[in-house]
Amino acid sequence: MTGKAILVLLMLLSIQFAPTPGQADENIVRMRDGMFVSYRDLLDAAAGSDLVLFGETHDNRGHHQMQLNLVRSLWERDVPLAIGLEMVSTEGQQALDDWVEGKIDEAAFRTIFTAGWPMDWTLYRGIFMYAREKRIPMVALNIPAPLVRKVAQRGFSSLTAEERKGLPEGASCDLNTPHTAFLKKTFLSIGPHRAVTSTFTYFCEAQALRNSGMALNVARYLKRHPGTRMVVLTGIWHAIKAGIPVKLDQDGGHFTSTVILPLFPDLLPQQVGPDNADYMVEF
Repeated sequence: MTGKAILVLLMLLSIQFAPTPGQADENIVRMRDGMFVSYRDLLDAAAGSDLVLFGETHDNRGHHQMQLNLVRSLWERDVPLAIGLEMVSTEGQQALDDWVEGKIDEAAFRTIFTAGWPMDWTLYRGIFMYAREKRIPMVALNIPAPLVRKVAQRGFSSLTAEERKGLPEGASCDLNTPHTAFLKKTFLSIGPHRAVTSTFTYFCEAQALRNSGMALNVARYLKRHPGTRMVVLTGIWHAIKAGIPVKLDQDGGHFTSTVILPLFPDLLPQQVGPDNADYMVEF
């Protein structure tokens, strides 16, 4: 990223902005060359990818508004679409299907959603309502929460053979990568992921398990629905290229992806490059 781009992005930190379709803005940076691009440029890249990962800070309404804008823009381009969700673990897929098909009302679904996800339903409501209106499939991606908690507290090796059924093989955490070092420095102090954990290694294993599990569920869906594009809504540390995308590559998924990350105070521009994301957006 050029020095000018970094300076302008930092100056924009206080702005809360959600781009609208067709707008050309100075708040979207293409990471491979540090150039400001239009929303249409970002949309073109997204429409041409099998997978679009939109990293979010879970409690930021601006992030969710742009996620909705992106889903709407792709749908209006007649892109065959599905929405993948970190917020719902795999045992919640039937509830998601019932929601999209109109078989369950909002009050009942909201109870199910909030039982499995600690964020305010209204942050996500617009996305879910649009998916229901347009009958866009929603895909539960996450590993069941009790298994994640157990790994975070006692390590992947603590899972029984029965608990490992349907999970990716292993959940190793390479403590020597720049991504892991950055995770250790910043992730434990921000957001809703302040998990109780005995060691950072276990915490890292839990994150690796979630990345591998979500990648596996993405791959399974896309293989069953060739030609479909999936927009994945997930936390920044799962969307980043060293998260879900690298797990897809390691497993031989061979899916093209576009990674979009928001700029926020705990993720500084000088810490991000084309190896981490394809686009960064200021809100």
